[in-house]
Amino acid sequence: MSALRILDISPARILIGSFLFVILAGTFLLSLPVSRLVDMHLIDLFFTATTSTCVTGLFTVPMSYFSFFGQCVILALIQIGGLGLMTLSIFLVSLVLNLSLTTKFLAGQILDFAFSGKLKTFLKTIIGFTIFTEIIGALILYKSFIKILPRDKAIFYSIFHSVSAFCNSGASLFEPGISNLAQDSLSLLTMAVLIFLGGIGFIVWYEAVSNLVNYIKNWWNEEPKKLTMSLHTKIVLITSSTLIFLGSLLFFILERTNTLAGLSTWHQIVNSIFISVTARTAGFENVDMSNLGLPILLILIILMFIGASSSSTGGGVKVTTFTVFVATIAATIRGKNNVEIFGRTISPEQIFKTTAIIALSLSFVLATTFILLITDPEFSFMQILFEAVSAFATVGLSTGITPYFSIFGKIVLMLAMLLGRVGALTLVLALRKGQETQLYKYPEERVLLG
Repeated sequence: MSALRILDISPARILIGSFLFVILAGTFLLSLPVSRLVDMHLIDLFFTATTSTCVTGLFTVPMSYFSFFGQCVILALIQIGGLGLMTLSIFLVSLVLNLSLTTKFLAGQILDFAFSGKLKTFLKTIIGFTIFTEIIGALILYKSFIKILPRDKAIFYSIFHSVSAFCNSGASLFEPGISNLAQDSLSLLTMAVLIFLGGIGFIVWYEAVSNLVNYIKNWWNEEPKKLTMSLHTKIVLITSSTLIFLGSLLFFILERTNTLAGLSTWHQIVNSIFISVTARTAGFENVDMSNLGLPILLILIILMFIGASSSSTGGGVKVTTFTVFVATIAATIRGKNNVEIFGRTISPEQIFKTTAIIALSLSFVLATTFILLITDPEFSFMQILFEAVSAFATVGLSTGITPYFSIFGKIVLMLAMLLGRVGALTLVLALRKGQETQLYKYPEERVLLG
């Protein structure tokens, strides 16, 4: 295929196509007799492959229904889905071949990385940091799991949960969820850190590693030690930390006499922090979600909808989008002509994009909720809304109704998960025929607003 022909292919379509390919391949592997311990409906196998690839964590069948091989397939789908098939493919190709300018350009668009000349270094940083972090996480989790599991199971469970946490999947081999780890602070805090690192995004990792390398070089050469931080990284770290703190505080206050009642104060705090972290990106269930009060369910819906960072293993509309949206509202209220964050002006193009992402995401969530209310009327509105947001934001938290959806309901959830993983705006751009060049501008006229 010629370079010009490749450039004609929308990166958004390539991204969606790669996810569909992995889902179909995963469904085929899970359908093999060696992957299953019991017979399962094809829709459940398809759902499992979709939720694993989209790193969501909603399951219609228990993980115990799958053999060791089947669980390894699910683990592979989670790893591929977290990093992205295109990221892994381009990385493997770059190990043996020099990437062409066309490939670098396409990869830069898919990965949302502006400096295509440093693409190979960027990919090495992503893969290297991922492997290193998941290994460290598995080693720490093994310390706890060896106390409650046989050695071979403890090893596999440690690896599985480390990968699942870092990729923000929420898939667990424990049943039901990880509620049996509610008093295991080491495991919960380790997984919370893995979820956070996976959710802050590739760009933040790359910048952090680059800063560390430059700091060491300057220290070795006895030069002034300089640390630089982009606006993106500042927004991700500050907004993420703020959301985690507020989510933890509200969960502790609202649930300390309910789902956290049987725990000590320390374990109540740890579990509150964990649910605040996992609600935005991962979806591990350390408490009985079906017993949560309506106020905290609403808070969790908001956290899930906001989600993780751009270019990360998490979903949602992303913390940067949310921050720009809030800053736009603040600028409008103050009567400012520009949207400013941390001494930087946000371009009108990004403001338009932010508005489109928020509006499209809300529309898709409401559409999903509306359809599910028709196909599965036996569930309450809050249960359906919670499930719809969880699927779209690729979180995986559930009030326990996922296995009981109708076949059509499961299909709707799968579409929501795929849409949420690739992004609402990405889907719209993929369906668009091409970039429209506007050579004219209509006269301005004011309308009444508000």
